[in-house]
Amino acid sequence: MHELRLVREVFEDLLRRGEAEGLQRITRVYLRMGDFTEIDPEVLRYFFTEESRGTILEGAELVIEHSPLRELRLLSFEGE
Repeated sequence: MHELRLVREVFEDLLRRGEAEGLQRITRVYLRMGDFTEIDPEVLRYFFTEESRGTILEGAELVIEHSPLRELRLLSFEGE
């Protein structure tokens, strides 16, 4: 399940950036996901929800923008 590995990579990046900005909570995450990544968006959402428990990402809304490319990219995030 490469979805879990990819979610963990995105999480590490988000946690690092969120902590660097002094955020107590990340409320929304914007990703761009290509149609040819072979990742099921619902599986990605499930893993995101599960992996975020107990972190500053818990409860964050995941917004996925679709792309015709083969990519999974963190675009931006919001927090407080």
